[in-house]
Parts: sequence; C-alpha cells; structure tokens
Amino acid sequence: MMHMMDVGEKAQTMCQAEAEAVIQGEPEVLRALWEGRLPKGDARAAAQLAGILAAKRTPELLPMCHPIRLDKVEIRATIEEGSIRIRAIARAHDRTGVEMEALTAAAVAALTFYDWAKSSDPTIEFTVRLLRKSGGKSGNWENPAVSTHAEEVPSKTVLPDGVRVGILTVSDRASRGVYPDRSGDLIQQWLTQAGASVCERALVSDERSRVEAELVRIIDAHQPDLVLTTGGTGLSPRDCTPEATRAVVEREATGIVEWLRQRSAHGNSRAYLSRATAGIRGRTLVINLPGSPRAVQEHLDALRDMLPHAIEMVRGMGHPDGEKQHG
Repeated sequence: MMHMMDVGEKAQTMCQAEAEAVIQGEPEVLRALWEGRLPKGDARAAAQLAGILAAKRTPELLPMCHPIRLDKVEIRATIEEGSIRIRAIARAHDRTGVEMEALTAAAVAALTFYDWAKSSDPTIEFTVRLLRKSGGKSGNWENPAVSTHAEEVPSKTVLPDGVRVGILTVSDRASRGVYPDRSGDLIQQWLTQAGASVCERALVSDERSRVEAELVRIIDAHQPDLVLTTGGTGLSPRDCTPEATRAVVEREATGIVEWLRQRSAHGNSRAYLSRATAGIRGRTLVINLPGSPRAVQEHLDALRDMLPHAIEMVRGMGHPDGEKQHG
C-alpha cells in the first residue's frame, strides 16, 4: 500500500540539496551545443529555465513528494572535454528536504540539453546523482564519492618540506590552443597550496615520442620529487601517456593507480577504462592523472593521505619508526 509520509509533526528547518547531472557525448557536438551553434539555438539558457521550472513542479511529477515552498533554485553548468556538468541547488525552509527537487532540476536540465542535441548525436547520455544535503531530521549528508568543492584544494594536504614537482599536460587540442590547460592549472594550484614548488610545467600533444622526451627532460634536468601528468590515459588510439611513462620509469608503482581507480569508480564504471600507471625514475615519482579537471580533482583528493609518505619513501627516508613495512 502506498502512502505519503506524514510530516505534520516535523519542525521546519532550512533545507538545501545539491545534485549533479553529467552529460557525455561527442566533444564537437557538446561544444556546438554549449556555444549555441545547433539549430535550436541557446541550449544553456533553455536548460537553466527548464531546470528551475522542473524543481517547482516536482510534486506533480513524483506522486509521493510534498509540495514545498522553494526559496531558491539555482542551475549552473560547465563544459569539460567530452562532457557538460550541471549543478542544481534547491533551498527551502520547510518540514521536509529538497533532494528530489534538486535531482529533478538537474535531470530536466540535462534532458533539455539532450533535446537540443539529439539530432546531431543521439548517443548522448547522462547520469544524475545527489551530491550533498543539509537540514531536516537526518541533518547533513555528503556523497562519499565526490569532493566538497571541485575547485578547492584539500586543506589537510601537506607535502614534505622542499618538495619540487613537474607537471606535464598531454593533449592534442590544448597544445594547439583550442582550449586552456585547466587540468594543469588545477594541479599547479593544488600543489602550491599543499606546500610544493612547481619547477617545470610543460604541454605536449599526444605523441608518444614527445611525451617520453618531455618526461626525461623534466626529470633529468630538474630531478623533482614528483611528476604529475594529466591526459592521454584512456582508450583512444592516440592516448599514449601510460606507454611513454613505462618507457621512462625504472620501476613501476601500479598500486597507486589501482587505488585511484577504486576511489573514483563509485557509481562510475568508466573509471576502469583508464590505463594510467605510475613509476619511479631515479628519485622521482611519476603518476598519470586523467585529463578532465573534475577527474583530476577526484584523483588529487584520493592522493591526499598517500602522497606525502610516497614521496618520503622515494627520497629514501624509509618507514616511520614503529610502522609495519609492506612490500
């Protein structure tokens, strides 16, 4: 037997929820969609309006949802290589939460984008998930598979003194100036706030010989503690960063990337399509990161606790006293 939950005895609280929809498809189509170059015109404005209207109509669409006096609905969208990411925020001062309003807003905004692009790429698909909520009887909740803010650097990340890092971005289009190197910017910001100094930052196309040459040059010229690469780790025929890394390093450290894949795979089986690797050349640790800024942030968050100890080990400082040795 179905019934609507009785919330009459609940106290009114300030409730907020944030949901996310990620649209994936052909990069060229998504870029044209984002720039309003498809036949229906400005999809971004239409998706924003549709998401807001959908949040208001949630009780009409979902039969057991209570009508809520929404105080705010906000739709934000960003574009990355191969995806458009929608954030929907709903807020209300009421007796029940606004998770379904946020999720409905994100889903309908994504459907609007799809409607604009389906004639150009009918294979476009999207996923929707709740990121976080606050207020109500159950209080605060955050999806454990996502970071609090994609643009923030974890405050607890503190690298050993004097850490020097090289950054290598591998991307055909970024190297041609088609779009900015946002992932490289994000890595540099994260490292700087973690106490490291960036001794070299380079950008190359997806050519294995060039990637190998840049890795060797950065490591041999600067002898950094760490080199982080971004891009070129997938299944595309031109993705060659793992092969170039294996050719350069003297010892592999695949457990690092196995950990990263596991941490980023919650609700996202595509994480296992990554062929990233890690290894050591001399006293330099090399770790492959993915290409999209969002995935880079998730991987950096996952490295937060591991990386300081890994760098100390590669430096030859040994295991801390009293700590069981592994491997």
